[in-house]
Amino acid sequence: MAFRGLDDGVLRATIAYARPETILGALSRETLLEWLGREERERHARFRFERDRDIYLVAHALLRRMLARVTGVAPEALEFSAGEHGRPEISAPEGATAFRFNLSHTHGLVACAVCRGADIGVDVEYCERRVELMGVAKHVFSETEVAGLAALSGGAQRDRFFELWTLKEAYIKAIGKGLSAPLRSITFDPTRPDPVPVSFGPAVADDASRWCLRRFVVGREHRLALCLDAEPDAPVHCEEILPAELVGL
Repeated sequence: MAFRGLDDGVLRATIAYARPETILGALSRETLLEWLGREERERHARFRFERDRDIYLVAHALLRRMLARVTGVAPEALEFSAGEHGRPEISAPEGATAFRFNLSHTHGLVACAVCRGADIGVDVEYCERRVELMGVAKHVFSETEVAGLAALSGGAQRDRFFELWTLKEAYIKAIGKGLSAPLRSITFDPTRPDPVPVSFGPAVADDASRWCLRRFVVGREHRLALCLDAEPDAPVHCEEILPAELVGL
């Protein structure tokens, strides 16, 4: 994977996603565990169900291999700490701390995004799971978003729901506030082409023009969104990582 020159001084982002079943169909769990840190290995062992262990393992192995590629630091040597609002950040070695990252995983897919020196958030969702769409939307979407969703039905309504959900999750992860952010005061317009416009109500003290928001379809069952503190036309590269590419990162 070329990583499109993350270290060439141009603000850009790379998204890598992988399917746990594909990765673990070719690579052993022992191989992936070698790339993790001690605390990650301990947390991995605490998961009750194998599916959850595998998703966690592939997600963190992918993240560490990506970060190793751009920082030149061995994956197991990277150290992390919780920043403001608990968001993970690279804490050591010093030469790697300029890189920012975000990680997301869901049933059947993991994704991580990396850039240098800018806030970044990524979210991936499994769109086939059962959700009471309008019930959830009324609690987390703005009035404008809810009205747009209500005007649709069937598959179009489901697609719109997950477009909005991934965009909203990516944004609140980029700002590092998670679900404490006033979600209903954040409005996206997914009817417009990328970069997706966003607007804020009085409860959100932010500048909408600072954010680059992109959507990606990564298979029939999944949707992915990226939020980057950058110009709207900032270069973003999104690529699936297969087992041989993961080893070669």
